Amino acid sequence: MFRLNQLAGQFKEVKFLADPLEYLRLYDMLENDEKDICFAVRKFAQEKAAPTINKYVEAAEFPTEIVEALKPLKLIHKTNTYVKTGLAYLELAKVDAGLSTFYLLISSLVPHSIETFGSEDQKQKYLTRIKDMDILGGWALTEREYGSDASSLQTTVKKVQGGYLLNGNKRWIGNGNKDILVVWARNAENNNIEGFIVENKWAGVHAEPIKHKLALRIVQNCQITFKDVFIPDENRMPKAKDFQNGVTQALQHSRVGVPWIALGIQAGVYENVVKFITRRKQFGKHIAGFQLQQERLTRILTTFQASFLMVIQVSRLAQEKKATLGQIAAVKAWVTDKTREVARLGREMMGGDGILVENYCIKALTDAEVVYTYEGSYDINSLIAGREITGLAAFK
Repeated sequence: MFRLNQLAGQFKEVKFLADPLEYLRLYDMLENDEKDICFAVRKFAQEKAAPTINKYVEAAEFPTEIVEALKPLKLIHKTNTYVKTGLAYLELAKVDAGLSTFYLLISSLVPHSIETFGSEDQKQKYLTRIKDMDILGGWALTEREYGSDASSLQTTVKKVQGGYLLNGNKRWIGNGNKDILVVWARNAENNNIEGFIVENKWAGVHAEPIKHKLALRIVQNCQITFKDVFIPDENRMPKAKDFQNGVTQALQHSRVGVPWIALGIQAGVYENVVKFITRRKQFGKHIAGFQLQQERLTRILTTFQASFLMVIQVSRLAQEKKATLGQIAAVKAWVTDKTREVARLGREMMGGDGILVENYCIKALTDAEVVYTYEGSYDINSLIAGREITGLAAFK
């Protein structure tokens, strides 16, 4: 049976389920080493990140001190399966989805691309430093004019003696102003989209954080311009030969992780809401005892249970190399869509206090919109699944 937390003080008679993973005994689905990762990241998130994260959110600043505190955990070295990595995303997102998104970039998209498509020399040069978090990287695909239609991107590379010249732009690139970038560009000679490792310090690279965004506030999403950037031959990833054998494979890998971030948002909403409604009184009684509050809380909790079951199943399949592109896309689409509903319900349940950043739900509401959109929008992911289900493509 799950545990009920009991409030101290004048409201000690109120008991509540604090941990949504306990309701259907979801911990029973985890191996011991997976639980160890979950609890270690939870401890870090609650003790090192939660106390200060919202000052960075309000200022839209990168939380350098929190990231530095994360480094000693050597977490990227330990999260070597989809479930372990996903549990880390979940626990970080319970505190802030931006922090979790930052971690997805440095633990999945960037190192996986180099491991999968890079040369042995590239792996030797970059991977250990990435996994130690000594260098931070971004993954540069999206352009100002090409989002969902990523295969039409116009950033180009042209072969020159000793390397390539890179020209073009990228937009919404998380960690775009850090140390390195995995850049996807069209080879002018063969028209294929190929992958390159670019260091931000190189001449001709200019990254500017996009201002005035109201979601994932701590993530430094950048507008990047490349003007005659010389890329040495040794920084072309030799196995990233075209869009399908590069971009699509990388996204299929990282897209497994995005629903875990959505799960973290759902769990964060639940945990913050249940604490709030078991403390607040109106009309002489705890609002946790009101019918509408209990109905909404049940919807939030059962949505989390259903989402978790889908996400852990597709993660297990992906680990066994049995998950299809459509299955991963369908789970990403459904879970992120339901996360928007969970965040809205949580905000409603808190009333006016629901718009305070300290109460999480308004932050969850805006962050859920981005998680719903990035790594393939809801519509694109639904069409990917639909193509697989019917055998008919409804999009390019």
